[in-house]
Amino acid sequence: MPNIKKIIVIGGATCSGKTEISVELSKLFPVEIINFDSMCFYRYFDIGTAKPDNEARAAVKHHLVDIKDPDEEYNARMFSEDAAGLIEEITSKGKIPLFTGGTGLYMKSLIYGLSPIPEIDKAVYRERAVELIKKIGTSAAYEKLKEFDPAYAVKISSSDSQRIARAYEVYSATGRPFSYYLSENPFGRPLYNYIYFNLNPPKDYLKSCIMERTRLIMEKGLVDETESILNKGYKAGLKPFKSIGYRESLMYLNKEIKTKNDLYLKIVSSTVKYAKRQSTFFKKAENAMEVNFTDLNKKLAFAAKTIEGFLR
Repeated sequence: MPNIKKIIVIGGATCSGKTEISVELSKLFPVEIINFDSMCFYRYFDIGTAKPDNEARAAVKHHLVDIKDPDEEYNARMFSEDAAGLIEEITSKGKIPLFTGGTGLYMKSLIYGLSPIPEIDKAVYRERAVELIKKIGTSAAYEKLKEFDPAYAVKISSSDSQRIARAYEVYSATGRPFSYYLSENPFGRPLYNYIYFNLNPPKDYLKSCIMERTRLIMEKGLVDETESILNKGYKAGLKPFKSIGYRESLMYLNKEIKTKNDLYLKIVSSTVKYAKRQSTFFKKAENAMEVNFTDLNKKLAFAAKTIEGFLR
């Protein structure tokens, strides 16, 4: 793929060391970092997201961090458009785009492109779909889905209310089944020449890192940060508040979680489960190289050697 731009991707579960190794690699290669962690796009949500700190951002240019207010929409399509523009900008300077994050779907949307689904007024069509499913039940909604979009129905679970709602939403808004747009995806091959690292340390090690990070973010004032964002006038129902750490902090502020220790345990439990889902996703990423080292120097040596070969 000589004419396709080269990019580097570092993915993996939360607390696997993505930010640390990305900054270290920036000392060895002329890179600029592009975030693909969905929570780091939002302003004010700093402590719970473990965003790159000021020192890391001073060491190397970071993109797509703090670009949206909490009540603004940002999705995979918007990300893929922004990231594509940044790839052009960064490579034009003779540098290499280095993507770092834990939201694998966003990276997949960039590498392979997205189906050409028209813009849909979600406030109208998604609400209708959700209300219908509540009214008739998920099983009945799935049976109706089989009637107007059998090709998509066979690909999903009969209990997957979220995907069923998406199919209803698209069909109601466009008059075409969701499977039509999926089949129209024009990108059968990757749009970029990429190298993909999946940081996947042993489970026990990762859990210990999750426990330590949770302790640190609580010490730094996660609950106070959550309250301060609410005090700015942002509603608790907004998307960023549904993320791990902030969701539990809201429960603590609402007295649904009684003690700080209970809050700590709840965040750890939720994060461990989320990390497991992330690990499963990244393991399936095409051509991703699994990196199991826990020692930074070993990770760095492996990544650097691989990148050197990739850039030749």
